[in-house]
Amino acid sequence: EGLAALSEKYKIPVYTHCSETKKEVEDCRSRTGMTPIAYMDSLGLFRHGGGLFHGVHLDEADFDIVKTRGLYVVTNPASNLKLASGIAPIKRYLEMGIPVAIGTDGPASNNCLDMFREMFLTTGLQKAICDDPEAVPAMEVLKMAVVNGAHAMGLPECDVIAEGKKADMILIDLQQPNMQPIQNIEKNLVYSGSKQNVKMTVVGGKILYQDGKYYLDSSKEEIFAKANESAQRILG
Repeated sequence: EGLAALSEKYKIPVYTHCSETKKEVEDCRSRTGMTPIAYMDSLGLFRHGGGLFHGVHLDEADFDIVKTRGLYVVTNPASNLKLASGIAPIKRYLEMGIPVAIGTDGPASNNCLDMFREMFLTTGLQKAICDDPEAVPAMEVLKMAVVNGAHAMGLPECDVIAEGKKADMILIDLQQPNMQPIQNIEKNLVYSGSKQNVKMTVVGGKILYQDGKYYLDSSKEEIFAKANESAQRILG
C-alpha cells in the first residue's frame, strides 16, 4: 500500500518480480484469495503501469490485467530453467500485444548472465512448448532484447541507434565461424551469437570494452579480487 501511494504521488510505474513459481501463486491465493498479479493490482500498484519480472504462471484474468495496465513482462528464461520455475508464455503475450523484454535475473539463479543465451532460450523454449518452429521469430526476440529492454527501463533514448539517441551499443565481429554465412544477421545473432562475438561495448558514447581490454574505473583484476573476497565472506 505504501508503494502504491508513492506511485500515485509521483505518477511513476512499479516493477516487481511476480508469478515466478507455482508455489508463489498458490501461497498468495491461500492468503488473499487472489493471484499475485490480481492482489497487487487491487492495491493500486499498477495504476501507472510498470512491469513484471518472470510472469511464468498466470490465469486468464491475469493476462487481462497485464494488458489493460500496459505492463511490460521481462522474461528470464535461463533463471527459470535453473530454478525449475517453468516457462513463461511468451507467444501468448505477443499475440495479446503485451510488450516483452529479456533479462537475466541475478547471478545466484543465473550464473552466466549472457544475453545471447537468453535470446536463444526465449525463442527456443517457445518453439518447444507451442509445438511451432516459427513461434517467436528471431527479429522479435532481438527487439525484446534491445528496443523493449530500453523502453521497459524507461530509457527511450537508448532503444535504437539514431540521431539524437544516446550512443549505447555493441559492435559484433561477423568474421567468426558462428556468424557465417551472413544470410540473415538477426538469426545469426539470436541462434548462433555469443558474447565472444562482442568486439566493443559503448555506453553513452564511452568505450568500456574493446578487443579484450576493459576501460573501467577499476582493473578487471581488482574486480575479480573483490568478487572472490565477497564470495568468501558470504560462504565463510
